[in-house]
Amino acid sequence: METEQEQQETTPQHTVSPQVQILDEYFNIPELQTQRRVWLYLPADYDHTDKHYPVIYMHDGQNLFDQYTASHQEWGVDEVMDEHFQHNACIIVAVDHGEESRINEYNPYNSEEHGDGRGNAYTQFLVDTLKPFIDSNYRTQADARHTAIAGSSMGGLITAYAALKNPDVFGNAGIFSPAFWIAKDIYAFALEQEALANSRFYFVCGDAESDDMVGDMQGMAEIVKGKVANEEQVALQIIPGAGHNEQQWHDTFPAFYEWLLQGF
Repeated sequence: METEQEQQETTPQHTVSPQVQILDEYFNIPELQTQRRVWLYLPADYDHTDKHYPVIYMHDGQNLFDQYTASHQEWGVDEVMDEHFQHNACIIVAVDHGEESRINEYNPYNSEEHGDGRGNAYTQFLVDTLKPFIDSNYRTQADARHTAIAGSSMGGLITAYAALKNPDVFGNAGIFSPAFWIAKDIYAFALEQEALANSRFYFVCGDAESDDMVGDMQGMAEIVKGKVANEEQVALQIIPGAGHNEQQWHDTFPAFYEWLLQGF
C-alpha cells in the first residue's frame, strides 16, 4: 500500500502562481456554440498601478500554468514570468482546448482524416468576443503592436493562421513547433496576404521533432519574411536535440518573451 507521501508524489499537484486566476470556468464561445475555461495571468503590480499592459493570447490553457490540469507536463509560463519578467510582465489570457475537438478547433481547414476545420470560427471568437471582453474589463494596450498570440503544435498552427488573417489585431505571433503538416493550405493562404508590413513572427522548434518540422517551419518563415517591412521582424530558432514537448516550449518561452519586449 502506498504511503501518503508516495501518493502525493504520484498525484498531480496544483502549481499555479498567485498571479493566475480563472477568469471563467464556462466562458461563452458563441462562434463555436460551446463554453470553455479561460485563465488569466495578471502582472504582480497590476493592482498597485494605473498602467496599461500588453496582452498575449494563448491556447491549450490547461497545459500552461498548472500541472494538475496539464495533459502531460505543464509549460510553467507563470513561473517563467514570475522569475524572469516580474518588472515588465504582461497580461496573459489562455483558453482551454476542446479535448476531442482540439484538432478541429485549431485547424482552419477541412481534413479527410480529422473532419471539418473550425479554426476560423475559433479565431473569430478570439477577435470578436474574447479580446473585446478583456480590453473592456482590464487595463490593456489594445493595439496590434502590443497584442500577441502564441501556441504550440496545433496551437502553433492556429497562431500562424490568426496572425496572418488578423494582422490588425495580433501584431506579434509566437509559433512553437507548428503542426503545418496537418494543414498545408496555410502556405497558399500566407502567400495571399498583403497587409503584414508591421507584423512580427517568432518561429521555434526542435530538430528532433519530426522529419518535416524544421523544413515546414523554415518554409513559412521565408514566406512571411517576404511580406514584412524588415526581415528582422521574423525570428527563427531551431533547438538542437529538442523534441515536440512542453519541456522544450517551457525552455524556449523566455527567449520568445525577450523578443516580444523588443517590439512592445
